[in-house]
Amino acid sequence: MHPERVRLLAADRIPTPTDPALAAEGLGFLGAATLGLSLRYGIYMQRDCAHERPLIVHELVHTAQYERLGGFEPFLTQYLLECVDPGYPLGALEQEALRLAESVCRGSHG
Repeated sequence: MHPERVRLLAADRIPTPTDPALAAEGLGFLGAATLGLSLRYGIYMQRDCAHERPLIVHELVHTAQYERLGGFEPFLTQYLLECVDPGYPLGALEQEALRLAESVCRGSHG
């Protein structure tokens, strides 16, 4: 709804929360291999893949999910619950991001 608010940041590494309640590395979606992370309108991406269109689209889908679900807390609550059951990356939110990135980028190069 507000594309003008979106900010992309290419980073050497994706920041991880220091609060143990938010450090979700054990859930499988956040760790050393994480390529991108959407925090509402802020999107972090690993510098070496920040130009990859499927990654950008994937994270933009998560941004749209934040909006659709009403903000940071409702999105994060649902996303983390889905990381537990059915497990990452099988949850509806992650599957939607994967499916739409594939659909939008099908046949594109980069």
